[in-house]
Amino acid sequence: MINRKIYKLSAFIFCIFMLSSSVFADAREDGLKAYKQGHYKEAIKLWLPLAKLGDSAVQYNLGVMYSEGRGVKQNYKEAFKWLKQAADQNDADAEYRLGQMYAKGKGVKQDYKEARRWFEFSAQHGNAKARYNVAVLYANGLGVKQDHTLAMRWYYKAAEQKHIAAQFNLGHMHEHGLGIPKDMKESFYWYDQAARQGAADAQENLGRLYFKGLGTAQDSIIAYAWFYIAAEQGNKNAQMNKVFVFSKLNKKEKQQALALARDYAEKYLHKAD
Repeated sequence: MINRKIYKLSAFIFCIFMLSSSVFADAREDGLKAYKQGHYKEAIKLWLPLAKLGDSAVQYNLGVMYSEGRGVKQNYKEAFKWLKQAADQNDADAEYRLGQMYAKGKGVKQDYKEARRWFEFSAQHGNAKARYNVAVLYANGLGVKQDHTLAMRWYYKAAEQKHIAAQFNLGHMHEHGLGIPKDMKESFYWYDQAARQGAADAQENLGRLYFKGLGTAQDSIIAYAWFYIAAEQGNKNAQMNKVFVFSKLNKKEKQQALALARDYAEKYLHKAD
């Protein structure tokens, strides 16, 4: 009889748990729907009980909303509170956000060492932006002793996840020999990766490497195409270089360059947005 009562009680508790889980899932989804529709106050109303019960995804969402002032008055201290609770549950995005808050001194006293600690937690959980930021701290000696070798290691980790700025910085470091011997082929490779994702500065640099034949075969037509799309994105050097290179081409080459520029514009213009 005692065993049967225990069984009935267990079954009852299980049913309540299943019902609660369903209600929580509905509240989470309804909150997300409200958020996407711009009904931020409604989203907060739905999410707040879940956040208090320890839902890390919802805690992160509330942290972002308080940080950006969506549905509530902007409050970095409140944002920090929710992000910290999510980060303590190994939420990589929350860890990254905490790193940003410490780096910028928002809601907390600026502290690059603490920023690095949270960025590294997030980086270990696979966040590409966090890996990039760890690299930036080492590259500039912020909260750590400046170390281009360590910076490069972290840039590589982020670049392999297609982080555009990390790819560009690798191109720059290899071109100028920061912490390593100069390697124009490696520089060309990383500028090319960033350029194909729409980074105007990388496109301008790639045009320069093609024009001078650095790290790749010299090709003024391809150089013009890269200068063209970088110029279209407002890069001042590319705007001047585009005109200069075009003036050096013969009539047939100019036709080829214009055709290639149109093709590149379709493929690579503004992809970074």
